[in-house]
Amino acid sequence: MNFESMNLLSQKVESVLGTVRTLREENAKLRQQLESVAAQAENQRNLLESAKAKIADCEAALNARANQVAAQDEAINEKNRAIESLNEQINGKNGIIDALNNQVDEKNGIINSLNAQVAEKNGTIDALNAQIAEKNNALNFGNEQLNEKNGIIDSLNGQVNEKNGIIDSLNGQVNEKNGIIDALNGQVNEKNGIIDALNGQVNEKNGIIDALNGQVNEKNNIIDSLNGQMDEKNNIIDCLNGQVAEKNDIIDNLNSQVQSQGTEIAEAQSKFQQLLSTIETELGTEININEPAAEQAEAPAEQASEPAEKPAEQPAATNPQNDTPDLFASNGGSQPGFFG
Repeated sequence: MNFESMNLLSQKVESVLGTVRTLREENAKLRQQLESVAAQAENQRNLLESAKAKIADCEAALNARANQVAAQDEAINEKNRAIESLNEQINGKNGIIDALNNQVDEKNGIINSLNAQVAEKNGTIDALNAQIAEKNNALNFGNEQLNEKNGIIDSLNGQVNEKNGIIDSLNGQVNEKNGIIDALNGQVNEKNGIIDALNGQVNEKNGIIDALNGQVNEKNNIIDSLNGQMDEKNNIIDCLNGQVAEKNDIIDNLNSQVQSQGTEIAEAQSKFQQLLSTIETELGTEININEPAAEQAEAPAEQASEPAEKPAEQPAATNPQNDTPDLFASNGGSQPGFFG
């Protein structure tokens, strides 16, 4: 091989070495990118695991809140049953009060009937008094006649005595009627006492009803408080649901980033394989992307030490597989004096 051919070969080798160096630099950059992407993917996986743990905590909190709400519902149902029992008792008391009111109405009817009878007797007594007044007028008229006519005095005295007997009889009847009236008044007073007693019972029942109403109002206040607590718990549940939805959005975003980064990694790997295939096609050999061994890096120096006067005995690139590792092992290009 003449000197000009060696220079051409040297230029070609230098060009190939430059291409290889460029490819190795791109390979190093791709490795760094792959490592960065892998680290980001690991971080994303860690974030995803943390988000899953937080979601599990949120679900546990939601279950605990649901159990509390169920317990509150049971307590509210128990209070409702107690309120229904009180309402049944109140309805029973109302029935008793209605029965007592009916009895009071019945007694009022009896009293009205007695009052009518008393009024009737009063009418009779008034009629008797009218008769007595009439007789008194007659007696007065008789006394005037006695003054005028002494002859008629005895006759009139007889008539007076007769009339006095009638008056005594009427007075007896009046006294009898007064006794009946007193008896009726006693009965009326007795009925009034019964009515007063019934009114005392009604007042007592009203007090019991007021107390029950107070208890019902107290229970209503408790129910309102529990409803307020339930509203508060519902707000907490809504907030937690919002946080869960937010975490789901974060997870979806992370999954999208992971998928996007996976696509970028696949594209980088495809590009690297294309470049590697291009180099292997140009060199006509398979390239190992790993660093060569130390003994391969020393091979070019041993070849450079061979005598220059035996060019015909050199392989002259007939076996490129023996030269390729040497080219890749030279990180800084060809060794000084390789081509003389």
